[in-house]
Amino acid sequence: MQMIRTVLGRVWRDIKDFWAAILALALYNVLARSVFGAFCPQLILTGFPCAGCGMTRAVFYILTGRFVRGMHLNPAAPLWILFLGWFFVDRYLRGVNARRMTLWLGLVCVVTLGIYLYRMLNCFPGEPPLVYFRDNVLRMIFAGATNSKL
Repeated sequence: MQMIRTVLGRVWRDIKDFWAAILALALYNVLARSVFGAFCPQLILTGFPCAGCGMTRAVFYILTGRFVRGMHLNPAAPLWILFLGWFFVDRYLRGVNARRMTLWLGLVCVVTLGIYLYRMLNCFPGEPPLVYFRDNVLRMIFAGATNSKL
């Protein structure tokens, strides 16, 4: 019982420390999805998917036993599952704030970007999430600029 209180105390401390960021992210999520129907800032701005596009669905599919489907959406998802699992165990169960975590996060980011570049060069455009979002901001701006000159 004491371990559960300790873990919940650590989680609650992080929520209190990062409440503004959590609130800002929640508000951004609601606004971006209601206005653009998407969450990814890169996708909304440029129309091109980012390295993390499809990650949430990929993680969900992998954790629910649909590994192939998850890997199809974003092949970097298993790395993020392992990293986040390790992070949560270290931070909340063990109470460790290890600097080595930054190194591993960097490595996972580099691998994720490598996978992204490969997929953008060899698979784009393709099946979701590797699709072009036509309702992006830059396209609207340039279309408006072009139409106003007529």
